[in-house]
Amino acid sequence: MNFGLISIALIFISLAILLLGKGTADESRRRSEVRLDTALTNSLDPLRVQKDPLKRKFMPQWMTDNLISAGLPINRELGLKLSAAILLPAVGALAYKGAVSALGAIVLALMAVVLYVFYKQRKRRQLMLSQLPNFLDGVVRVSAVGYSLTVSFNTALENAEQPLRDALGLAVQMQYAGLELDEAMYRLAKVFGLTEFKLIASVVALALNYGGKSDILLGRLAQYLRDREQHHQELLAMSSEARMSAVFMCLLTPALAGFIIMINPDYLSTMWYDHTGRILLFVAAGLQVAGAALIYKMVRSI
Repeated sequence: MNFGLISIALIFISLAILLLGKGTADESRRRSEVRLDTALTNSLDPLRVQKDPLKRKFMPQWMTDNLISAGLPINRELGLKLSAAILLPAVGALAYKGAVSALGAIVLALMAVVLYVFYKQRKRRQLMLSQLPNFLDGVVRVSAVGYSLTVSFNTALENAEQPLRDALGLAVQMQYAGLELDEAMYRLAKVFGLTEFKLIASVVALALNYGGKSDILLGRLAQYLRDREQHHQELLAMSSEARMSAVFMCLLTPALAGFIIMINPDYLSTMWYDHTGRILLFVAAGLQVAGAALIYKMVRSI
């Protein structure tokens, strides 16, 4: 009996040490990213940063950034398509079952639109990360001839592949708007959520402010990204089952609830109008959100 208790205690102690070590590593990485963000932010001109060339009228900045990172053109056609994808199922459900069913249809439509945007973002990030080392090699080759880093960047961009060419083309547009190349790359890092663009921004900032052999730094950065991408693909292949299971578990309950509300809204109305049932629904929603956040944190650490 004592031996079993000691074994259980040792297991819990080992898990605690493992979580503590992982938490320390995550905290160290987070602090490094914060230091890089602080250094780059302090080096930018505040008056320039306030004039964001990517900002669109009558649209929140977070929505603009997400649509740009997904590669979706921000125009009237996209607005009509999104409105139709969300409102048409709701109108059909409203005519078929009523207002509660329409609410369920809107929930399902919004989930589908958000998943589509996230899928496009993830696919574009993976493609850009795989194309970035070759682009940096092109910048190094042009810079070795004697051109400046900005000219080398714009010249190598002409031979870049899609979607990296479109993404970095925004940096060229921001240069025309008055931003420096490092400022533009730092802005793109926020839009696409890529730390690699921040690294390029830091190298460009060093070259513009202090000079030096920036082509050597970019060459080493390209080799680092190429090696890291290879290891990252191997890790994704090994963890694909766990990530798909996490996505399925996070989306199953909201999708099922929205489907039930849309098809048979009276099924949950008995719980909603009952005091105890309403409490259970709120508890279930809280547990779902907490579980999704925990699963997201676990999968992100893979």
